[in-house]
This record gives sequence, C-alpha cells and structure tokens, in this order.
Amino acid sequence: MSIRDEPRRGSVSMDPIRVLHVDADSAWTAAVADCLERAAAPIETLSATSASDALERLEHADVDCLVSEYDLPDMDGLALFDAVRAAHDSLPFVLCPGAGSEAVASEAIGAGVTDYVPKSEGAATLRDRLVAAVDTIRARSRRKRQLHAVETAREGISLLDDEGRFVYVNQAYADLYGYEPSTLIGAHWERLYPDEDVATVREEIIPTVMAEGDWFGETTGLRADGTTFVEAHSLSTTDNGDLICTVRDVTDREERKRELERYETIIDALGDPVYTVDSEGRYAFVNDAYAAMTGYEKDEIVGRHISFLLDEPSVERGEDCVRSLLSDDTDARHRTYEITVETSDGERIRCEDNVSLLPLADGRYRGVAGVVRDITERKARERELERYETILETIPDEVYSLDAAGVITDIIPPINDDVSTTGHRPEELVGEHVSVIMDQDDIDTAESEIEALLGNDDREHASFEMETVTKDGERHPNENHIAALPPDEDGCFRGTVGVLRNIADRKARERELKAQNERLDRFAGIVSHDLRNPLNVAQGHLERVRESGDCDDDDLEAIAWAHDRMAALIETLLTIARERDPDPDTEPVDLADLVTDCWRHVETDDAAVEIETDAVVRADRARLTQLLENLISNAVEHGSTDDARARRDADPDSAAITLTVGDLDEAAADGFFVADDGSGIPAAERDRIFESGYSSDGTGLGLAIVDRIADAHGWTVTATEGADGGARFELTGVDLVGRSRPGDEE
Repeated sequence: MSIRDEPRRGSVSMDPIRVLHVDADSAWTAAVADCLERAAAPIETLSATSASDALERLEHADVDCLVSEYDLPDMDGLALFDAVRAAHDSLPFVLCPGAGSEAVASEAIGAGVTDYVPKSEGAATLRDRLVAAVDTIRARSRRKRQLHAVETAREGISLLDDEGRFVYVNQAYADLYGYEPSTLIGAHWERLYPDEDVATVREEIIPTVMAEGDWFGETTGLRADGTTFVEAHSLSTTDNGDLICTVRDVTDREERKRELERYETIIDALGDPVYTVDSEGRYAFVNDAYAAMTGYEKDEIVGRHISFLLDEPSVERGEDCVRSLLSDDTDARHRTYEITVETSDGERIRCEDNVSLLPLADGRYRGVAGVVRDITERKARERELERYETILETIPDEVYSLDAAGVITDIIPPINDDVSTTGHRPEELVGEHVSVIMDQDDIDTAESEIEALLGNDDREHASFEMETVTKDGERHPNENHIAALPPDEDGCFRGTVGVLRNIADRKARERELKAQNERLDRFAGIVSHDLRNPLNVAQGHLERVRESGDCDDDDLEAIAWAHDRMAALIETLLTIARERDPDPDTEPVDLADLVTDCWRHVETDDAAVEIETDAVVRADRARLTQLLENLISNAVEHGSTDDARARRDADPDSAAITLTVGDLDEAAADGFFVADDGSGIPAAERDRIFESGYSSDGTGLGLAIVDRIADAHGWTVTATEGADGGARFELTGVDLVGRSRPGDEE
C-alpha cells in the first residue's frame, strides 16, 4: 500500500506489443501497420524489406512477434524462420504469404511456425492472430517463471490434501528433511515430526489454521536420519481444503533472523486471492484467484493504483495499516483489516485482507503482500446475529439456553439489569446445572414438556409455571416459555432456549382476586338469602292486605312498586357480584344468532328487531349476551314514543318500536351498532348515561354494566343518534374473525 496521495482512477497500464513486419510490399506493410494501430492493445510496428534486414533489426531491438512474407528478395520465409529460431527460440513467428498454397502451408506448419495467415485473409485477421500468439507465449512464460520460482525457492514448499498427505513438495522441502520429493508424495505429515510434537501439531496448530486460515510459528522437524532441527513454519488453507506449507531451517538463530526478514513465497496456484503492491501503491502481482474475484484480467490490474479496485475508506485503512507496520512502536509483521473490492460488474465485495510487509531493501519500504478472503456472507451473518442479540437485550424478561444435559450455556438478564432474576451474575451461572436455580419437581415438569415438544412436530413451544431459587434462597414464581434448539447434524437433541417471566405480581393479583371473589360470594349469599326472604314475606303480606280491602289501592300500588324496585336491585346486585372475571373467555360468536337468542329471552312487548349483520366476532359469549340483553331492554323500556304508541293503537299489528343490529361502516371502525327508532337520548346526557344511576332498568346500573363488559373486551361503546332519531349504541375495536354463511357452524 502507498502512504502517498494517489489518483483514484488512471489509464490502464499494458505492455505494448512490438511487431517486426518483413515484406518488400510497402503498401501491404502500411495497411497492416494502420490496422495494428487500431487494435485494443497497444501495438508498435517495425518494418524490414528483406530477411537480412530483419535479422539485423533483431540484434538491436526487443521484438514480441515477427510477421514475414514467404517470397523475400534474399531468402524465403521458412529460411528466415530457421535463422530466427537459431537465435530466438521462443519468438512468435507468423508466416503471411502473398500467394499461399497448401504445400507452403504444410511445410510451414511442419517446420513449427507459430501461425500461418495468407494475405488474402486480411490485415484484421492477421492482427487478431498475432495478438493471440503473443498472449499465449507470454502466459506460458509467466507460468514457467512461477513454477521455476517455486522449484528454485530457498524455502521448502509443500501442498497437503485434507487428509494431511503430501500431494506436492519442491526440492528444497525434500532436501530439508533428507528425502527425495517422490518419497514424500503420499506420505502423512506426521512422518516429519517427533512423536512428542505430533499431538501439538494435530490438536493446536492445525485447528488454528482451519479456524483462522493461517498460522506462523516455530516447530521441530524430523529428518530422515533421525536428527531434528528448528523450523520456521507457516501454514495457510486453500479453497478446496488443502494446506500450503512453507518451512525454513532456522536452527542457526542469526540465519533464522535473516530468513525471517525475507518474506517471499507468493504462489499463483494458491486458492485464495493473493497480491503484492509496490511502495507507490500500485499492484505489482495478482494471482488467478484475485483476478477471478474482481472480474478483470491480471494484466488489467497489474500496474494500476489500488484505488482502481478499492473504495476510498479501504485505501485509507490500508495506508494506516502500513504506517502501523512500519512504526518503531511495533514488532508486528502482519495485520488484518477489512476492505471493499469493487468488481468489473459493479458488485461490492466485503473482504478480509491479511497483509505482510515485503522485506525491506536497505531499510526502505518496498510494499506489501496480501491474502484476501471474501467475508460478505460472514458479515451478513454477523449483522443478523447482532439484530437477534439486540432484540434479546431489549426483552424485559430473562432469556437463557441449556444444553442437552441441562447445563446453562447462556443467560441474558432483563433489559437494563446486570444480574439475573435470581441474583446471580450471568458468568456465575454459565456452566452450572439448572438445578442450582430450580427444584427437582420443576425440572421434572420441564423435562416432560421437552419430551412432548420433541414428540410432536406440529408443536414448537411450551409454557409452564415454576419457581426459581434466588442466590439468597428466596423463591419467585415464573412462567417459563421454552423451545427446543434445532438438532445437530446427526439429528440429536442439542438443548433448549427459554424465556422466564416473573409472575409474582400476577400471582398476588390472583390471590387478591380469589379473596375478593370469596367476599363477593358471601355478599351474594347475603343478598340472595338474607334480603330476598324478608322481601318475599313483605310481598305475601301485601297480597293478603289487598284481598282484605282494608287499605287504599294507591298506597298498595306504591308498596308494590317499592317491592318490585327492591327485587330489581337484588337481581342487579347479584349480577354485579357474579360479573368479576377480568379476563373474558373469548371464542368466535355469530352475532346474528346471538341477537336472535337474546330477543327471545327478553320481555320485548310489541317491539320488533331487524338484524343486518353476518359478522362473527371474538367475544365471551355469556358476557356479550348480557350486554345485548341490557341494550334490548333499554330500547324497549325507554325508546317507545307517543307517535309509535299512536300507530300501535291504530294498527295493532305494527311494532311499538323497531330495534336494528348491524355492522359499522368500514370507514368508521371494526364493530357493530344497536339502534332503535324511538325517542333517543338527549345530546347533553349522552356523556353520562353509562354512569351508575343512569340506566334502563330502574337500578342505575344497566348501561354501566354494558360499558363494563365492553371495556373488559377492549371495546369502546358510544351513544349517539340513530338514523331515525332514536338511540344508537356503537361498539368499536371489536375483533372481527369472519362472516357467517347459510349452513355454517359457529
């Protein structure tokens, strides 16, 4: 990496192709030169009119390819080819005769010319064929140099398969251990280490390489003659699971120091993308894997500044990394940081770059070598994990996980708490059996629930109540929601995760509610027995007085009204005492069917009902029945008008009042209404009709009970004016679960 400012994007740096064209036909030579100048790759054309002139030019100029006519003034093209091969055995030679023939073509190909292109095929074809010939020769040369570098490297280099057996060793590697290369091929690496060191390599070093991708350090090598030596050892993994191993003999500490300063082996055959960058921040080398990752050819990358492929933040992180490695404050030779590589098709790949300094030259920085790994998927998994961790950390309940043996593997306390609900710090519980915070009875319950989960594919979760034992020995009631972890690769049970919710407040409310219910039951008994019996006695005496005729009828009617009033109050008080369940037991209820049932069980006199709904709502059937009966009674008792009564007197078949039950408009809200065409409710009184003391039944509680039942369901009841001027009660926030159809069952 460069620590200077460099241009973000520059022109492509490509080695030009220099062509020597031998032909006495100047017009053809000019046409070819003009065509070559228009090639995508830079091509420089030199010309010669004879074979002798061409041979002389070759002595003084570097040429990448020679193109020759067959008929030359001083010798034919094949004679020139023989002369060129004598001095330049790898120079591409393209024969381009003006008058081609099968005989000449056969002789040329048999002689070994690189290509045969008659002039009749055109200058463009000639251009393309010679560019291909040069590329082929260059690629072959690069590969040969790379293989030669590996074979002649001073470091021992080997390649091992996933079973730990050698599939390649260079001569230096074999010499280091005292073997011939062929002897080591197929042998296991354990052959080259003392028995006492094999376990360290197998159990510590190789797992590190598999987990982190590479390892650097010192080990003890075992030679064929039984002697040992200290080796500087580096291991790295390839994409297909093989291991690249580089070894140096560093028994001599001074020699080891000099060897460690020379970090050299960059092998093009590595599976991971590898590169080197010079001191100016320009790519000096990339291997095939690096080129494939970016989508560019290698010669499109080499020579260009790193900003050609890396975004600006990545370039800046690279420069900071180089400064750190060059600092006098550190002895580190390697650094890892993250970069973003932009490919030829615009894709941005998140990568991890493992960087090492190239050996210094007379104390001067020469650049770096790096191995790149695509971590896009890993970063995505990390982000997903972070999201889940954030969710868990914001849950107000405690989250935990257990392994298959019931040992706590993780504890996440409720949000903003550093300790668990049992008073332990998470690290105090991790690794302990769950019995440290649970009794055996609760453990047995949990195990039964887990067995039921594992035995039912359609069941994913289970809940049960239990107690946790705190650090101080206290017991807290909890509701435990559990789920089984996904099985391992062999299908075996791996453990559970769970959420603990403290239900101490709920249990206290349940105890309070139980006590309250007991008091209400006693109260209901008093109302039902101690008050109703004297009232029955009073009503009996009233009947006897009426039969005797000793009292004024008006007085008797007043006493009878008082008795009826007391009976209604007793019934209402009993209703209130029994209406004490705070959580409705809801189920799908066909609203039309329920209204029909309620109408049959309420004294409706001469009223009529119209049902304009097919809604199925989620409600407590018994409590919704009471709500509807109260609204029906309210309409029948208070809704009849003088006009309605007059119509009834004139037409005995007409209804005194009509009650309508229907759906609210979708624009209004989810719910239904109960309306009548009676006298209605004055606007000034609509806000207080649901208060105790204002109601339909003479007790002052009828509509108050309606409001209470609606509130228990999470609904809102509102009084307004109906379409015909009567009273209209709208219930909103109702859970509509469907629509009934003829023949449907509830």
